Amino acid sequence: MVAGSRKKIEKLEKIMQSYRDKTHMLVYCGAASLYRYDFYEHDYEEEERQIEAVINLLGNKLNMKVAKFTAQESIEERMVLEEKFAEGRDLQALVAIRCLDEGVNIPAIRTAFILSSTTNPKEYIQRRGRVLRLAEGKDFAGIYDFITLPRDLSQVPFLGEEERKQDTSLVKKELERAEEFGRLAINRVVTDMLIEEIMDIYKILIWNC
Repeated sequence: MVAGSRKKIEKLEKIMQSYRDKTHMLVYCGAASLYRYDFYEHDYEEEERQIEAVINLLGNKLNMKVAKFTAQESIEERMVLEEKFAEGRDLQALVAIRCLDEGVNIPAIRTAFILSSTTNPKEYIQRRGRVLRLAEGKDFAGIYDFITLPRDLSQVPFLGEEERKQDTSLVKKELERAEEFGRLAINRVVTDMLIEEIMDIYKILIWNC
């Protein structure tokens, strides 16, 4: 449910308004599907895969030039996509699954939107490193790592002790990754302020407790 949160797609759409004319972008998805709550069945129903929702958003709704970059594409197709991507020719963004974990070398990535993050430090540090690889004309890379919270922060003060405890387990893991990404970032101050706000609302004093 965390990996396939529909709110990530909504947030991506808002952020992408400033990038509709940009190139050399990667949207990193997971293999998760999006769900909606069925009030009649009182259960969650699968709607579509996250990657398909992103392709539909960028390619159809925002009229951007995008392509999938997954295991379904052949080696030849991937090579063509990498060439177009590097040149910024006929392709603005790759929408990918697992490419940052498979040793794929695409140093031309200048902006990455990571919708599917892991709680394993080795894995998310490795992913960050692949985005930050040097390339001609690339002075820095922008990384949007999507942090997932169980609910709107305005609701947290009204939670019972048990609900707050359940939330805190997820929140800590997400904030640990945010702290690591922000630690070496140009906008570290902004990241630290957000982390402190969330920790204060959830009354989190230290990470490992």
